[in-house]
Amino acid sequence: MAGLKRAPDWSLPPPPAVKRKVSPPPPVVNLPQVGRKHRSPEFGVELDIVYIAHCENAQALFDKHELAWGTVFELARGVTRGMWKFQDMTEPRLQQLKGTNAQSAWKVATVMTDKAPSATGAHSELWLEYDREQLALAENKGRGLGTMGQWEGKDNWYGGKIQQVARIVKAGTTFKFELEKPEIRRSHRFARFLGSRRILQVRVPDNLMYDKVGSALREFSISSKFVLCGRVFVPFHAKEGSMYLMETNENIDRRTNLGHGDGHRLTLYQFVRWHNPLELNFSQPISKWSTRWALGLSTSVPTIEFSPENILFIDDRYAVNCGEGKPPAEKIMTDGCGYISGAALTAIMRVMKYSSRPTAVQGRIAGAKGMWVLHPDSEYQIPDGPPIIWIRDSQNKIKLGPLHKVDSAHRIFDLLAPSRVTGPSRLSSQTLVNLAHGHVPLPEVRQLTEWGGPDSMLMVWRAVEQAGRVVTSRLRRRIAGQARALGLAGGEPLTLHESVLELLQAGFHPLKLDRLFGGLERVVTLVLDDYIEKFHIPVKESLEAYIIPDPYGVLEEGQIHFRSSELITDSESGTQMDTVTGSVLVWRNPTRLPSDVQKVTAVSHPKLANYFDVIVFPVKGERSLASYLGGGDTVTLVWSKRLVENFNTSPLCTAPAGLSDDFEREVEHVKDFDRRVSKLSQKEAQTAFQKVLLLGLAETKIGLYSKFHDLAVYERGYASATAIRLAYMFTTCLDASKTGLRVKSHVFEEDRKSCGNRKPYYMVALEQSTAEGQTVSKRKGSTPYILDALVDEGRRLRDDFLKQYSVLRSSSTNTTDHDLTSPYFSASRRATQASHAGFNVLQDNLNTIKGHVKRAHGDWLAAIALQKKAPEGRGSLDPSSFGFSVAFTELCAIKARAQGAVLFADRFAEVMCIPSNILRALSQAQDDTDD
Repeated sequence: MAGLKRAPDWSLPPPPAVKRKVSPPPPVVNLPQVGRKHRSPEFGVELDIVYIAHCENAQALFDKHELAWGTVFELARGVTRGMWKFQDMTEPRLQQLKGTNAQSAWKVATVMTDKAPSATGAHSELWLEYDREQLALAENKGRGLGTMGQWEGKDNWYGGKIQQVARIVKAGTTFKFELEKPEIRRSHRFARFLGSRRILQVRVPDNLMYDKVGSALREFSISSKFVLCGRVFVPFHAKEGSMYLMETNENIDRRTNLGHGDGHRLTLYQFVRWHNPLELNFSQPISKWSTRWALGLSTSVPTIEFSPENILFIDDRYAVNCGEGKPPAEKIMTDGCGYISGAALTAIMRVMKYSSRPTAVQGRIAGAKGMWVLHPDSEYQIPDGPPIIWIRDSQNKIKLGPLHKVDSAHRIFDLLAPSRVTGPSRLSSQTLVNLAHGHVPLPEVRQLTEWGGPDSMLMVWRAVEQAGRVVTSRLRRRIAGQARALGLAGGEPLTLHESVLELLQAGFHPLKLDRLFGGLERVVTLVLDDYIEKFHIPVKESLEAYIIPDPYGVLEEGQIHFRSSELITDSESGTQMDTVTGSVLVWRNPTRLPSDVQKVTAVSHPKLANYFDVIVFPVKGERSLASYLGGGDTVTLVWSKRLVENFNTSPLCTAPAGLSDDFEREVEHVKDFDRRVSKLSQKEAQTAFQKVLLLGLAETKIGLYSKFHDLAVYERGYASATAIRLAYMFTTCLDASKTGLRVKSHVFEEDRKSCGNRKPYYMVALEQSTAEGQTVSKRKGSTPYILDALVDEGRRLRDDFLKQYSVLRSSSTNTTDHDLTSPYFSASRRATQASHAGFNVLQDNLNTIKGHVKRAHGDWLAAIALQKKAPEGRGSLDPSSFGFSVAFTELCAIKARAQGAVLFADRFAEVMCIPSNILRALSQAQDDTDD
């Protein structure tokens, strides 16, 4: 919007304090209130105004017709995408968009382009969810937080599921936002508390994060507040390539609409006091205070609310000889893990509809994060009674004050995940290097493709489903209500893997249909390329699970315990077990140091028999076992003899002396920050505060040090001093947002000069191209580097497999599928017979259909010709391509009926999968037949 920047609309009285106890008391801190000693502090107000999409005249019409927010967002999205302009939003058009989100938002594109609305967009779950949230916001009872039961036709409803996303792009010398279509994908505490519509996630591409462009972007972000159709959004956090903005109670060219819930909006200051009160966390480094915002952005599900008196705080357990003062993390044996009662776990099980009660849960509550495991006292293991939770000191990241005075949102347990086991685990490139360093022989790459026998297609179906994670993807789309919006209504499925699956389940065979044969070839190629490029080699005798500290203290140093809730079959002996025993390897990814993989002894202890699906670590010893391993929430457990027996554990690799000298310390505590900004002007202080909130936008050099480390390992050895130093440089950069440490510029330049202009052979071989100025480093020596060997061997196996695959079927076998042509020939015969009897209507209808198909085929060929290449997974332009592209569902249905199959409704077929035990039975039956 051109013209003068408009002042906020302060003509209305301040909105009443919401019912969630967030009205600000007299401030304890100055920040930032210079010159305003008689007013509450203001955050994010005295900032430059930047317009995402806004027009005064259009806004007046939006307000006049009280357009729903989803409708307004879609109109704005079209402007940012260049689909139309604000001047195109005439009164007649906007009159057609009155009503609720479900009534109007889906019509925006057709109304703005003067087309007739299509019913396919109506009743989208997205717009219905917008309406549910809007009603909850207007009600202002905290219903969006969950735990209040049914709402507007949804059981156990909670809000915050809609993602409003923008992408920041370079626009000349500055930047602009492009809005993306909202989606139902995930929920987090902030979105549930504020409402999905009050949060805007802005994705920042990697290429805008570095050098001068990165500096300009950071300056742009910390100095600005952003206007979207009269509403003001202010940044409050940045992490993992995204910046998060909240809508405040400011207005631009509009007045507060109490009917839309505007009176319940918060200021940034109120939001800060609600989540992480500065005056209660004065002793924290300001950089660590900033990272605590991430706790409210974790994808989670609200489960149960605890009474304040049942949220208890307990001490951690420390290693022997811990010493005085604050103990280091490696000495905290219970780091990040508290207790939870059996009654609470049972209640969570019922809310989530789990088949059994989990042993532990990962989540967030109040200002705490981490794992909570079943309390060891039998008194607290019973399924009945009030839910109780015990929070360790190491878990409590934010001080909120007395819990009976805080908002109920802080007393709800936000579930991230239950204790669970996944497997088999897969080796990564770094783990392979570690195992090779520990003297493990080169593992074999296995390929399983068998198409013989009557049940072979079931095995192929399962392999394709797992490779493409099809059922998981379909579930996510169905849960998000996106199936109709994505146009999945008759044409070919969205992905290559889904297309292959549906052809298989319809009854087609790859040796009789070129389209399916080619699709399977591409699937297999993708799987092999994934193994080769990512070194994802599965290990059957392995699993991944969360770790917990020994609740009884019965394990000795160097021992672990794992018991599965389901039987595990030993691949060598065929015996079944539920408890792993003997020598095992444990690690967490990434494994950058030789000591990141540890060989320990798995034991079965009766005291721990009730702790299923978690890996129990000891609390005895000089330091925690977890501190030997890399980062990450889960631990990989391997009991494969060929890996374990050959592996030699490396001694602990400690940080090299003088590492801290390579970093600049920008450690400023909250109280020091407050003292500093109290001397600044209002605008300067608020901009300084925004800089703190957006520390996650800082250039960290994590990726570069990862590459430097890879090269050092390749050229100088995994345990070389250079490799170990660069590994610690990487991990220190990883924690820079919390610690406030930054690599000194001259240190980085020296490291880049030493390691930045070369790449290992295996990397170049995978990329098949080298950046300008970079050379290929080829390791010398009699023993080949494990990743070099795997790349060469993998590519050879891939090429050999595809050659063998291609001769399985010659093109001469591509005959017409009579099942598919039967309906046409049957209709032709009936039409001919009717014509001979003097009744020509059937033949005329058939000719009309043929003419229509011929014209459609011509249009389709023209459309294909406009494209540079056919879309991936759609196959070459063989005669069947057109038919499958436009009538995939019906052709599959014809084939299935001809095969005598029972057709499934979409909602059943989309979640169908073949259990592994059924595949084993079919495989065994086939082996018996062969014998």
